Amino acid sequence: MAKNKQADVVVIGGGAVGTSAAYHLAARGMSVILCEARNIASGASGRCGGQVIHAFARDVNIDKIDYRLKVTRANTEIYKEYQKSFELDFEFRQVGLLDISITEEEFGELERLIEIQRSLGDDEIKLLTKKETLEVMPNLNPDMVSGSRWRESDGNLNPYKLCWAQAVEAQKLGAEILTHTKVEDIVIEKNRVKGVRVKDGIIESEYVVNATNAWSSSLTKGMEVIPVREMAMVTERLPELPPQAFEMLCFGDYAYGATQTASGNYNLGGPAPNYPPDPYDERIYPEEVLRVMSYINTIFPSLEEVSVIRSWVGIMALTPDGMASIGPMPGVEGLFIAVPDGAGMSYAGITGKITAEYICDGKTSIPIDLLNPGRFIGKPKMKWPKPYDITSCHKFICDEESRYKK
Repeated sequence: MAKNKQADVVVIGGGAVGTSAAYHLAARGMSVILCEARNIASGASGRCGGQVIHAFARDVNIDKIDYRLKVTRANTEIYKEYQKSFELDFEFRQVGLLDISITEEEFGELERLIEIQRSLGDDEIKLLTKKETLEVMPNLNPDMVSGSRWRESDGNLNPYKLCWAQAVEAQKLGAEILTHTKVEDIVIEKNRVKGVRVKDGIIESEYVVNATNAWSSSLTKGMEVIPVREMAMVTERLPELPPQAFEMLCFGDYAYGATQTASGNYNLGGPAPNYPPDPYDERIYPEEVLRVMSYINTIFPSLEEVSVIRSWVGIMALTPDGMASIGPMPGVEGLFIAVPDGAGMSYAGITGKITAEYICDGKTSIPIDLLNPGRFIGKPKMKWPKPYDITSCHKFICDEESRYKK
């Protein structure tokens, strides 16, 4: 019941970012109530590949690679600290990631991007030839590989377990987690947060953290995100495979793999076609399953007879400029937005820490001016491409980015 409940902070959303914010705020001594409409990790965080990528995507904001590395490297250090102290193991492994090219033309594009990255201080990224790529991941289809970008410190984790690990630690510190408690709206009076309204009443608070990812714009006017349906699946348990995570184009689609979980299941996925008119539709359609299953046969011929035991569709958020929206919402005192763009597992830990720093100290250890969630206010609403998949959206962002910033 929400009647008569009060807290210093209400966090909306029980995914990786919301549970991170609850944990870091509770660790700073704040009284915290987290509201989740369904259950912990029931949204995009529990339906993704779990990749921890320090430099997500290819062309989107490549000029800001130095800033993104500062954020994502800080995130990785937080995960390392988690591993030392958290009760639950969320299977974080720095096993590297291959960004694979499938044509010589695409390989030339990787060369160009690496040159830009290195000029901005990214001295870790490496360009691998076809031979070197297959040495790292020998079960790849050699007919689909022309080379790759490689970063040794990238890796993966179990996203479902990360959410629960953070939630458990937050509860140990006194945070209250209300599942099946949908926030209907954020209560604002005279441009000041007063709490949130749920079915049973109002939870009063001085601060509210909107960590609802693709649903964030429905609760906060001025936010602009596009919901993208992404599909993932896991196979039956398999013998140990080469451990590297990967991303590549397959049949013109963005495909990814987060390698094996500790139980031996292999995770593979890609963008789900926008079959339903509702981009928030989390139902699974046979055509989508068959297409993503075909990735296995194409990318890993040796796994042709492997059974897929589970699949799901998750809804993640992309922003008009391909950057996260993290920071106070202009014009509403006490409202903090915590929405990463696409690469949630690469931002979850640091986003929670930044949220706690800002709310408790009024400043953050990493500058967040570039991530100002109010940067879209007053600008024309973008007409997004269809289908809303990762490939088309990111290409659109690249093509339109300079025009949109004017």
